[in-house]
Amino acid sequence: MVKVEYMEIMAADMGKPNPLPDIKNVQYIHAGFEVTKNVSDAEKKYLGKGMINTVLPYMVQDGYTRDKRLAKIKTVVLENEYLKAVFLPEYGARLWQLYDKKNGRDILYTNTVIQPCNFAILNAWLSGGVEFNVGIKGHTPLTCSSLFCEKIDEETVKFFEFERIRKVSYSITAYLPKGSDTLYIRPRIENTSNEEKYMYWWSNIAFPETEKTRVIVPANTAIHCSYQEDHYVVDKTTVPVSNGIDVSYSMNLGASADYFYRIADEDRKWIVGVDPDGTGLLHYSNERLRTRKLFLWGNRTGGRHWNEFLSEEGQAYIEIQAGLATTQLEHLPMPPKAVWEWTEGYTAIDGTNENYYGAWERAIAEVEKTLDEKIAGGSVAPERLMDIPMKNAGELVHTASGWGALENKMRAAQRQESISNYNVYPQVEDEQTAAFEQLLEKGYLPCPAVEKEPISYVVDEFWKEKLQESAKSERGRHWYTYLQLGVVEYALGDLEAAKVAWEQSAALTPNVWAWRNLAALYRNEWKDNEKALFYQEKVYARKEAFESLSLVKEYAAWLTSMGLDRKWIEAYAKLDKEMQANGRLRVYLAMALLHVGKAEEAAKIITPDFVLNDVKEGELALSKLWKDIYTDIVAKQTGLTGKALDAEVEKLYPLPYSLDFRMHD
Repeated sequence: MVKVEYMEIMAADMGKPNPLPDIKNVQYIHAGFEVTKNVSDAEKKYLGKGMINTVLPYMVQDGYTRDKRLAKIKTVVLENEYLKAVFLPEYGARLWQLYDKKNGRDILYTNTVIQPCNFAILNAWLSGGVEFNVGIKGHTPLTCSSLFCEKIDEETVKFFEFERIRKVSYSITAYLPKGSDTLYIRPRIENTSNEEKYMYWWSNIAFPETEKTRVIVPANTAIHCSYQEDHYVVDKTTVPVSNGIDVSYSMNLGASADYFYRIADEDRKWIVGVDPDGTGLLHYSNERLRTRKLFLWGNRTGGRHWNEFLSEEGQAYIEIQAGLATTQLEHLPMPPKAVWEWTEGYTAIDGTNENYYGAWERAIAEVEKTLDEKIAGGSVAPERLMDIPMKNAGELVHTASGWGALENKMRAAQRQESISNYNVYPQVEDEQTAAFEQLLEKGYLPCPAVEKEPISYVVDEFWKEKLQESAKSERGRHWYTYLQLGVVEYALGDLEAAKVAWEQSAALTPNVWAWRNLAALYRNEWKDNEKALFYQEKVYARKEAFESLSLVKEYAAWLTSMGLDRKWIEAYAKLDKEMQANGRLRVYLAMALLHVGKAEEAAKIITPDFVLNDVKEGELALSKLWKDIYTDIVAKQTGLTGKALDAEVEKLYPLPYSLDFRMHD
């Protein structure tokens, strides 16, 4: 049975996207790594391959808050006599809940709130359920965006969208037949172009964590990835015992870590999470989805705090994942005209089975036995998914963006194959695509008011040519055409052409958007702070710059990093009260006050009650700022230095739990 319903849940609003294009701003995609000699050449073959330089054409999603209110969230529900599967089409088709009706319990970790936090490639991300990650390292760009949903029949639904960086269509077909205690998921990625593309997929499964939670997988070695302050360390280790610790029990470990299990080619691909209270999940797939992974927060204060920051007090979970590649620091080459697809099974098992908690090989054998029983007992084979009609198969019950339809029009204009042979992308009303629809159909880009924030960008050689044509037309030669042209040139790698386009945009109509892009280009790409400051001054000399929170946050970051702290303190004092209340701006204010010798005033800001909405995974700004503030204060009071000073600070002003987001050793 398929139902479209609305669930009531406390949820934080997503807010507006950031209008500023990513000009080497998103640090997540630039994080480095080091590899030890324990990792073989074959295992590291694709490490670092296929990384991107910018998240364009996407916009960063950082407009959310922590002000949760009771909301009605749209769901698509698949249900039979054994299971109830709840999907969120507005949040990347996340499988939010998988409920075991027979035993009356959730199989997955199901969050009790919807709280975006800074974890994904575009910033906003939710914890809980199963997230389907496509295209690029990290949490998919569409994790907090809508996917189309098509009801195929009473047992099957299909979610799909167009991923704009890799330019591929992908779908997630969910199938729950009568009499089945297994939910089947069939992802499909299509590369209909004539170009090889780097590709990525991880199914990210949240499982509740207690003191005795155990993860079982048919492997004896794993690639171990540890989190450092500014990079990852990639090593190889044995499992379940690594350095004398049984790492199959997540609470045995202090720091956050990844374990990418090395399952032999000839072995079946599965992973299990179990707990003696009875909770248990078995996830299995066919061969293409070859790797399994455990991510754990660790049992230190920072990891425990992250669990609760993403949800509510007392909640904790781990992630058991399944992916195409050896690790999540790589992408695999996908040939032209290729289609990659596979089937995943999600089913409950009884976690009280004592054999799961004994010797490793015995636990593996017990899961293999359970898997045999599940497959043999299932009246319907997952191969049924191969036979689902491909196009115009059912009723569209949820719509998404207009980018897929626009891409198809663009390809048709170039006599290229459409983006999908399986998914029909309907024409939808979409403010983000409307201007580019006009550019395609009428040959010129409309010109919005110069004070209005840009709402979308495009990246493609085709759009570059169309914008160049628009710039030659009477109606299309304006500041906005050149602003958009500069974004395309930048994303395609021609920095000089981007500079020229943005200079032309500002020459036609002075605007903060072009000046900001020039400042970011000089600072982030060319490391020319003097020239960057020149354009920054032009931006922030205009009143409208201080009406954009995104611009103001960037201004504060620049000033405090360039030694211009007093300038930021003065600027902050002139902001309206709503903007002054922003946590990120207050962090920069505290930094500036500390830098100018006013640690006591900074301490009034960074208190145990302080909340930073968009604190980033792995970010140590708050813990560092707390320590720096009180090191300054204690040093003035006592005259201590060195280790004696550090010890006194730790004794008098230990880092509060509320500010502890430390993930590494």
